[in-house]
Amino acid sequence: MQMCRLLLACLFSGLQSLCVRGASPEDIKQVKKQIFDGYDRYVRPVHNHEEPIQMDMMFSLTSIDSLDLKSQKLIWNGWLGLTWHDMLLTWNASQHGDLDFITVPQTKIWLPDYVIDNDVSEKRFLGNSDTLVFIRSSGLVTWEPGMVSETSCKIDTRKYPFDTQTCSFEFLPWMTTSKFLNTTVSSNKIRMSGFMPHGEFTIAGSSVALARFPTTFSDDDLVGISFSIVLSRRPAFYWMIMVFPMVTFPLLSPISFLVPVECGEKITLSITVLLSYLVFIGSLNDAMPKLSDTVSLMVIYASLQTTVSILIVVANGIIICVHKLPSDFQVTFPKFPKMSQMLVAIGEQKKYLAKGESLQSVTGSSVVLCPDDQKTDGAFEVEKNAVSRSDNWILFARRLDKICFSCFLCLTILVSVIFGILISQ
Repeated sequence: MQMCRLLLACLFSGLQSLCVRGASPEDIKQVKKQIFDGYDRYVRPVHNHEEPIQMDMMFSLTSIDSLDLKSQKLIWNGWLGLTWHDMLLTWNASQHGDLDFITVPQTKIWLPDYVIDNDVSEKRFLGNSDTLVFIRSSGLVTWEPGMVSETSCKIDTRKYPFDTQTCSFEFLPWMTTSKFLNTTVSSNKIRMSGFMPHGEFTIAGSSVALARFPTTFSDDDLVGISFSIVLSRRPAFYWMIMVFPMVTFPLLSPISFLVPVECGEKITLSITVLLSYLVFIGSLNDAMPKLSDTVSLMVIYASLQTTVSILIVVANGIIICVHKLPSDFQVTFPKFPKMSQMLVAIGEQKKYLAKGESLQSVTGSSVVLCPDDQKTDGAFEVEKNAVSRSDNWILFARRLDKICFSCFLCLTILVSVIFGILISQ
């Protein structure tokens, strides 16, 4: 009785080990020998030649190296996931130790002839000889070639450095038209699960669209997939090295109106600020692409502020000339004789009007109202020391300094506010 139980246990354990036995290397060799016997990788794996292959595509972006504004190209790293059924690569898994899948180099099977259409380096097929493909017993093939590529990207610098750029990755068949290759996507956006954050840009979104291009060798079109990604620039760095100096430099120019002419550094300060601003703009232009279809608002802003700084230099030159006018210099107004007489009279004498008096009542006299503590009601006292004409031109130049300082400071701030509003929209 005990012997019978032992035999039954041995039989049961043997059957169990037979059921859970995995595929051996011999099973894998037999499967590969079976499916690749007479297989031609240059023949489409369909039973009917007119039947299209259903290709499912998925794109995963791993990292972004850089976006070059001058050459308008994006350097990136990612991989493409392609899935299709190869009718010539099927086997019965139960006859080969329940072997459900195998992996082989991509050079052994038929592959779709996809290329990156907007690659700026060269047109080359995806993957390499070391890339493996995953084949299931049902003939389902999964191919995931990785790539590092440089693709063209249309740059819009209008709001630089607060800009967003949309770049695309266009995967297109080289010769296989839509009649023989039907491409679909499994997701309506780029897969970003393995993406490494970039220091200059953030990913603001992505989209997927069909890309259709006509051919010269067939009436049918080439149909591929265009994956687009929206890059939003991180502005913190540019606030410190670009925006802040560009806004503060023009504010230094009106300060030259506060410098007296007598010190001799008035015109020097305004010219120095102008030259410093031009040098800064030159360094900015080196980083900007030389485009005419989209001009950055920052470039327009810098040009306007440069114009204002030039006008400040001219105004300072005029003020210095007025300050140095000789004492016998007179201003004539041929078209307005009455106004000319009034201005000449004001230039020749200095008066203080009592309360209730008008300019016309005292223009013909050379009297000056005394201070409040020395005057009598409605009385005038003649000032003994009259101000010379040269002193009046100096006073007029100082008044021009104050007027120009206020006007140009308000103009500089107004230009900055307007462009700030335009960029923020």
